[in-house]
Amino acid sequence: MSKLVFFSKFPLICAVAVIFATGFGCGKKDDSLDDVERIVLPVRGAAAIKRDVVRSLNFTGSIDAHRRAAIAPAAAAMGSRVSRIYVEEGQAVREGQLLVRLEDYLLKQSAAQIAMLEADFNRMQALYDRRSIPLQQFEQARTAFAAAKAEYDLLKNSIELRAPFSGTIIGRYVNEGEIYRGVPGYDGTVGVLAIAQLDKMEIEVMVSEQEFVRLRYGQLAQVTLDAFPGRVFEGRIATIAPAISQVSRTANVTISIVDEKKELRPGMFAKVEIAIEARDDVLAVPLSAIVVRGGDSQTYVFTVEGQETPFVTTPRQRQVKLGLLTLGYVEVLEGIEENAIVLVDNNAHLIDETEILVTEVQR
Repeated sequence: MSKLVFFSKFPLICAVAVIFATGFGCGKKDDSLDDVERIVLPVRGAAAIKRDVVRSLNFTGSIDAHRRAAIAPAAAAMGSRVSRIYVEEGQAVREGQLLVRLEDYLLKQSAAQIAMLEADFNRMQALYDRRSIPLQQFEQARTAFAAAKAEYDLLKNSIELRAPFSGTIIGRYVNEGEIYRGVPGYDGTVGVLAIAQLDKMEIEVMVSEQEFVRLRYGQLAQVTLDAFPGRVFEGRIATIAPAISQVSRTANVTISIVDEKKELRPGMFAKVEIAIEARDDVLAVPLSAIVVRGGDSQTYVFTVEGQETPFVTTPRQRQVKLGLLTLGYVEVLEGIEENAIVLVDNNAHLIDETEILVTEVQR
């Protein structure tokens, strides 16, 4: 009696067949053929049932804070020493709170220059009033004094750096006693500190022009992260770029996420799924059950009669008409009935006469 051998990959059947043909195809009958092990292809099946089928667009991107800022002095204060930093990374701060104080050496130097230019301006004012100098010379003195005063005011505001809004310190790039030179920090931020509001996050994704027209403001998005396996965060489309790039043929779309617990962090990798079309309670099969054949790209499934698994049988090829197509399931409009068992793997090269072993049926 022949034995059954199960292979997980169908192409192995062809390889075994070639070996048999080479070894026994010389016209001489070999009694050992009676002992050849019969090959049966193992497959899995799934029942065609009614379910909700949803077509979605999928994107990936990085989490970022909805509002963030680099805390840095003005360019005029470049080269100043950091005298004191009052906060640490992770610390919550309020709007207007003092964060950093720089040494006032440049400020004192600027004040001395202003005093000199102010005296020069007053002298020019007196001379001009007596018509002893031309207007042009007087204007030059006045402009120099005004420019120096504006630079002084800018420096004065840079000596004490305050929080522009309430949030959390997410980066510290300079230590006390160091000279601030405007060099980017470890994350590319140019500043002494970085602050962000972490209760509202966002993800920016690039959407192709074909998908762009299917999106709208406020549309629901499901966000998943590797850092939180099994959890889904709810987001909504906050902004849609008004134009598509002529270079990439994509548009920027921003997904906003309200995170009151402040669990998300800038830089986290996220996956975004946006449902754009749905069919409720329709007959559907797994996408892997669909086989495309023929020059006209006809779609088929292979069905078997239901029995208690495992069982050996031969499949039946059926042409089907499809509806909504998704990455998981496909709506079937015609060709099979509800509860029909369709094959979902090792089905690409099947024919009706192929002997198979159905090892499992998903219902």
